Amino acid sequence: MVSFHHRGIIIEATVETVPCAFMLENQPRMRIDRIPDVRVNFWGYIIQNGNLDGLAFVKSCTQYFLQCYWKRSSKQGTRIELGKTLNDGEKSDVEKTLNIVARQKDNQHYLHIYVQENGRTTNEVYLDGQETIMLDIALGKAVNLLTPTPHFVSPYPFGYY
Repeated sequence: MVSFHHRGIIIEATVETVPCAFMLENQPRMRIDRIPDVRVNFWGYIIQNGNLDGLAFVKSCTQYFLQCYWKRSSKQGTRIELGKTLNDGEKSDVEKTLNIVARQKDNQHYLHIYVQENGRTTNEVYLDGQETIMLDIALGKAVNLLTPTPHFVSPYPFGYY
């Protein structure tokens, strides 16, 4: 179980294990199926385990920021070129977007994460390097709990027929 709550960003990931019985060559067998439940919530902008694209997008943005942060921390005044937007895939009256931008203030780099609803900023946070590392670790743990889900589930383990 992963539970991360920091300044309005909530990452919760759990895995339920379910025993599954099957027959192999007339011998009863048992396997354990994992059912993951991953939810990332940025002030109402929710990314769930069915949306690996959204999770990978946020994780890659934090990784890019951290790589640039440590590479450029010794050079004062250099910019980190990061400005990405993730649109909500739901069809609703309110259009939500998650924006991730690198900002610099007083020779310090910050990761600016904010949610916009219909073009108006509703919630935002500025994360420094340490807070971004914490967010990156929590996202990595949540992504690692996800398991591949095949379209065809064979009754035989490891795909043997």
